[in-house]
Amino acid sequence: MLALTVDPCRVDGLLFSKNKDGMRIPDRFLNCVGFVSQRQDQPKYVGTAFIVGVKGKYGNAYLHVITAKHVAEVIQGRSFLIGMNFKDGEAGWFGSSMKWWYHPTDKSVDAAATVFTPTARMDMDYIPETAFVTDEVIRRYDIGVGDQLSIVGLFTQFHGRKKHIPIVRTGNIAMMPSDKIPADDGESEVYLAETRSIGGLSGSPVFVRHTVRLENLASEDGELQTMSGLGHHHFLGLMRGHWDLPMNLQGYQAEAVNMGISIIVPAKKILEVLYHPELVALRARQDQQISKESLPALDQGA
Repeated sequence: MLALTVDPCRVDGLLFSKNKDGMRIPDRFLNCVGFVSQRQDQPKYVGTAFIVGVKGKYGNAYLHVITAKHVAEVIQGRSFLIGMNFKDGEAGWFGSSMKWWYHPTDKSVDAAATVFTPTARMDMDYIPETAFVTDEVIRRYDIGVGDQLSIVGLFTQFHGRKKHIPIVRTGNIAMMPSDKIPADDGESEVYLAETRSIGGLSGSPVFVRHTVRLENLASEDGELQTMSGLGHHHFLGLMRGHWDLPMNLQGYQAEAVNMGISIIVPAKKILEVLYHPELVALRARQDQQISKESLPALDQGA
């Protein structure tokens, strides 16, 4: 079953406010993530997932779960759990065996999507597609190297006992290359970040804050100067993992060394997954159903 529609007044999902963002990441960002496990008596989490909303035709939103492709492949074809919290403060789980969709043409895109139907008990929020960083958003806000990042996801060493507790890691954009980056499964269009990636963060949402510049400000001695600050949050993409460098020093066994460089799947590539022809067709059929269900009410009011 396709994700249920939500209250139209909630169609914008998370508040990506232009005025209310302080230095701390908004608490509501923590509510859009969940922890992924195969279905078993004691969940063993293998990565992070998060909820996004695609706008429907009638002021509604269709919700989807997003994670890394390499995480989805572990549970593809099996029943799985996503650990989320309930509104009463207790840990809860969303169980499903739904299909995962990948990029329709580019196998190097490490992102996957499935449909999501929330329950009234879930304490969750979602990232609207209007918050996704596209090439146009990058130009408009001059997003680039050095801008601050926040990654919200699973800390495998402690994910909570009575409730699911995500961890927030921070860093900055290190590279936004125009060329594709070589990877194990081919060259990929990705961003690079200066941030310590750890196991469990695969599939985590990555948020960026653009830099705001105030120019031609007079100093005490009358000289003009420029001041910079942090703008509001945008959804930059999905944490794929970290860049390992194989090392073999003086004959010792080769080991992979975390270079401190993390790999981010751009939000625009995730949009291409969300607009997979099969998902588009599912949402279109649901829109048609909404239209049919609303016709009697419209006729009665005529």
